Amino acid sequence: MRINDDPGPEQTAIQELDDGSTSLSGKLVYLPNDVFLLVISYLSPEDSIVCRGVNRAWLKTFSSEDVSWNLLRWHFPRCREMRAPSAAAAASSPKRPDWTALYARVARRYHFLRAARPRLVEKVDVVQEAKQDHPLLFRGVEPWRRFLRFNDNTASFAYRDAAWSMDDGLLVYQDAEGRCVAYDLETRHRFAVPFGVAGKIVRRIRLRCGVLVVEWCEREAYHQLNDRESVHRHFATAFDVLRCSPRSSSRSPRFSVVRSVSGASGWTITFRSEWKIHFLGLPLNRHDRFFSAHTATHYALYLWQPNRSPWGEEDPLEQLTVWDISFPSQYRPSQDPSGAHKPDADLGPHVIQRLTWRDLDFLGLRQRHTPSFREILLDDQNVYIHEEEHRWLAGPQSSLIPPRHHHVRCTGIPMTGMGPRWYDECCADGNVHLSFCPRSGSAARLNNATSTSTSHSNVWPGLAPCWRHEEFPYLTMSELVDAEAGVRIVARQCFMVEALSVFVLPRISIKEEDGDGHETDEVRFGDEMWGELMGKGRICGDERFVVGEDMEGKVTVIWF
Repeated sequence: MRINDDPGPEQTAIQELDDGSTSLSGKLVYLPNDVFLLVISYLSPEDSIVCRGVNRAWLKTFSSEDVSWNLLRWHFPRCREMRAPSAAAAASSPKRPDWTALYARVARRYHFLRAARPRLVEKVDVVQEAKQDHPLLFRGVEPWRRFLRFNDNTASFAYRDAAWSMDDGLLVYQDAEGRCVAYDLETRHRFAVPFGVAGKIVRRIRLRCGVLVVEWCEREAYHQLNDRESVHRHFATAFDVLRCSPRSSSRSPRFSVVRSVSGASGWTITFRSEWKIHFLGLPLNRHDRFFSAHTATHYALYLWQPNRSPWGEEDPLEQLTVWDISFPSQYRPSQDPSGAHKPDADLGPHVIQRLTWRDLDFLGLRQRHTPSFREILLDDQNVYIHEEEHRWLAGPQSSLIPPRHHHVRCTGIPMTGMGPRWYDECCADGNVHLSFCPRSGSAARLNNATSTSTSHSNVWPGLAPCWRHEEFPYLTMSELVDAEAGVRIVARQCFMVEALSVFVLPRISIKEEDGDGHETDEVRFGDEMWGELMGKGRICGDERFVVGEDMEGKVTVIWF
């Protein structure tokens, strides 16, 4: 190859490097592009950002669009910015995103994420069930009366419902005045949810699959059940929640005639339908319980009530009901107590499956007085009941015959019909000191996650919840799985009451899956973060932020 008589800056740099008269650091940015990219591919994300501050030439080079795009592609190929549908096309488009700013933002995010250190912490005031003045604004469903006990030490096994829910970067909560508020964590914009709380008591809020379901009851009692108890009519109200322009249609699979209410942040909240979840009503007490789940098209509810029969029958009443909620309807049963204006059954939410206690007994799902029920989950066609038993469970509703270790199982049944039945179970087998479930761990959770779900934390519900006992005797209280980003955040607590167990603080740890399918080292948050996030035993979020509740009843949002 012939060198020109008047060499350019790149050739001059090569000659100077060969002569040793100029250091590599001084002329690195003048190397041929392919050589330069090869060299900087060995830099860490932090070092590549630091290089912008060496001098003007380095700033110009390391801040260029092409270099930033390649660094983003090398270091963070699974981040949400690279997973956007338009990311690949935008790389070669004349109107490309600002890759310089994007790379700096993503590098900063993963710097804090990998260090398990929050970049920013925000507190959100929500309604507090235990400190409310009259009138009552929120009353969560009572958890089972089971707790962990080993010798003289006790710990929670189940937590009360939170007055908030989060999915796809949108936090929906009841504020201190009881109003429903939506908070876009990406744009930091708040706007009202079109759900009136006058005369209502919210029982549960759940946002999933782009659908917000608010379960509530009337503040005034509807019927006197006996001399001591009265029942309140209970309903569920569904809204389509979509990040889009105000003209976008409802997320419902069928045409909606109900107008949308749009926030300035670009989210569209559309009233879909309302339905009664119990034919008579439920009392507000510590005994009657219901657990529910929903997708974009179905809603399922498991009901457990003590038997109030005057004939001496003792076994509690149990029922599992599934609704098809895909068809929007303006009809509100709460405004029509007599049902005189009720439309045809197929013109709104309608029951497609109702299993009595006899059916549940046949399927092996009847709970009786010692329930092992943990939660109910759904996919497009099936209902899944997750159950668990622990060797250290105590309390009025704990099993009289505890398992040898921590036992979890899942039973799946079709939404219609009685079979076939899916059954999956697992036990953290081993000894009392240490046991690892072979089906758990971050790699397993990420590999089993569905790629088509709108929720970053969705894992196929047909598997037994082995993640709960993956490091027995540690109990995994909650987890956050962003499978597409390869990030998992877990919250575990050790109930092993030996010499050090009392002093071993609960921990929150991050695990990431690298490109070879192996797990990197676990990194722990500071000890104080447990109290900031685990007040309700629950965390959620994605690679950008984690949401939980502190011990004082305030929602904590941490950004990376």
